[in-house]
Amino acid sequence: MTYSVLLLSRYERKGPSSRVRHYNYIPALERAGFRVTIAPFLDDEYLDGLYHGKPRSPRVLLKGYWRRLLQIASVRQHDLIWIEKEALPWLPAFWERVLLDGRPCVIDFDDPWHLRYATHWNGIVRATLGRKLESMARYANVVTAGSPALAAWARLAQASCVIEMPPAVDTRRYPVLPPPDGPFIIGWIGTPRNEKYIAILAQALQQLHRACGARLRIIGGSEEFLVPSEYVDHVAWREDTEALELARCHVGVMPLVDGPWEQGKCAYKVIQYMAAARPAVVSPVGAATSILVPGETGFFATSVDDWISVLGSLAADRERVAKMGLAARKRVEATYSLEVDAPKLVKLFQDVIATRASVR
Repeated sequence: MTYSVLLLSRYERKGPSSRVRHYNYIPALERAGFRVTIAPFLDDEYLDGLYHGKPRSPRVLLKGYWRRLLQIASVRQHDLIWIEKEALPWLPAFWERVLLDGRPCVIDFDDPWHLRYATHWNGIVRATLGRKLESMARYANVVTAGSPALAAWARLAQASCVIEMPPAVDTRRYPVLPPPDGPFIIGWIGTPRNEKYIAILAQALQQLHRACGARLRIIGGSEEFLVPSEYVDHVAWREDTEALELARCHVGVMPLVDGPWEQGKCAYKVIQYMAAARPAVVSPVGAATSILVPGETGFFATSVDDWISVLGSLAADRERVAKMGLAARKRVEATYSLEVDAPKLVKLFQDVIATRASVR
């Protein structure tokens, strides 16, 4: 039997959260008999402007709202509504609940999106939307959460069913290659909005470059670096080349500050580094603390001295880099791969639809 799913994603495939948390699962859902209608709120024009620091275009936003209203108008044609974060940003939960018309609903959170409303500078926003996503979490049949902190938040919001689903990668896209020869390459992958965290490494990178010629390789990000560029290489992100670009590094890093937003993040780049058979060196913040196995698949670093010590020791021991990278890859294959995770989502959707049918 074929079931129809309406995916109300936030972005088109270029958006990392939509791609990783939703689009990558669609082939498995289709093989299991689901017909998925993709309905993004914002198009790539919005992301291109956002990543290049351009003001948000009212025209693009209005187009997104008009498109979303047309998408929601079709909810009765579908057996399940699959939502990324929220269906109607900046509108109260009441309107989402009315327009979704009681259809079975699964909502996914991969960032602490509720903080955007709850901690907004505008008191009116806080008063009208501060608890919106908690309300939607209670409305959903199931909330899928990308990190332990988000799962805890959803349970505190009294969601009826919360399932923790860390990000997953398609390991077939990540070839297991030996670490490259030449200078020690420290990799970082991400969007321009997260590039600010690289500044945490500025002092450590300077010393490592002087000591052993280490270089930083930024995959994605922007071309306006927050650290001196004489030892920084920038590579444009592309979905079809990101895995090979990671394989050209020796180690991957994820520096973070220890704040409420960061504590809820899913640490997807850590999983990517490990999938590429590279150890990760990361700040001990949020989901990374449950993903990385210290001393086996990577290391935690807090202070400047930590970053210098850990990265310097790996630069001096390429055999250890290779060994830890293989251990990291095995952990991803066992725990954070689409091969393991996709069947869980298929079963979840089947159960939600079956439960709905049984109570009619």
